Amino acid sequence: MSDDRLLAVLTDIRNWTRAVSYGSVKALLEDALPDSKSRSVYQMSDGAKTSEQIRVACKVSPNYVVSLTQKCVSMGIMEQKPDKKRVRLFDLSDFGLNPTANTSED
Repeated sequence: MSDDRLLAVLTDIRNWTRAVSYGSVKALLEDALPDSKSRSVYQMSDGAKTSEQIRVACKVSPNYVVSLTQKCVSMGIMEQKPDKKRVRLFDLSDFGLNPTANTSED
């Protein structure tokens, strides 16, 4: 199989996987990130910001950031890079989960 054909097949598989998984990923994100505080921490965990920057911006304790990001890694919605940074796998705006929106648990 040529590289172009392989890329086309993999792209097709990725697109179908995204479409089929949308609802379950959204439910998982809602369950793991029930309030604006947790959503803000998650959304800022993009690999560019340090946990200290996230902690200060979100007005949370260092333990909160560590605890939430560890939980997210174990749930499969974040990955831990070789440099030990934890990075989100999903953009919450793709699921209509605005971190600044008021939720019932704020």
